[in-house]
Amino acid sequence: MTQQLLNHNQRRRLSTNLVLLENDLGALSRLPELGRTGSSYARVRELVAGILQKASTTRATLDLGDANLPSLRRRIAAVAEIWAVRVEDLVARRLQGYGAVHPDLARQLDPRIRELAAMLEQLADAAAALPEG
Repeated sequence: MTQQLLNHNQRRRLSTNLVLLENDLGALSRLPELGRTGSSYARVRELVAGILQKASTTRATLDLGDANLPSLRRRIAAVAEIWAVRVEDLVARRLQGYGAVHPDLARQLDPRIRELAAMLEQLADAAAALPEG
């Protein structure tokens, strides 16, 4: 029944991103620094474990298969797409939440951020030319 909820491309998109999320959080959970004592560290470990569990149960509920790392092509595209969205938050007007923004910052920063985002999108597109396997 769950397979009818998603078409092939939607399944692949969800699976790729959930597996990459699990992979990244798994790497964080293995950092020696995260093993330190204290309630802050314990809270981070608890949240990481909870997110890993939620991602895993989401994959299982939607019958997305095992947490096998996606192909190189899909990993590159997903990482590039995720970062393209994230760097857009670095334009000058969006930095106001961190304090006063210098009036000349947008002129210096924004074109570079837009260029980074465009390059990341180009990387995602270029990854599509890689073999699937």
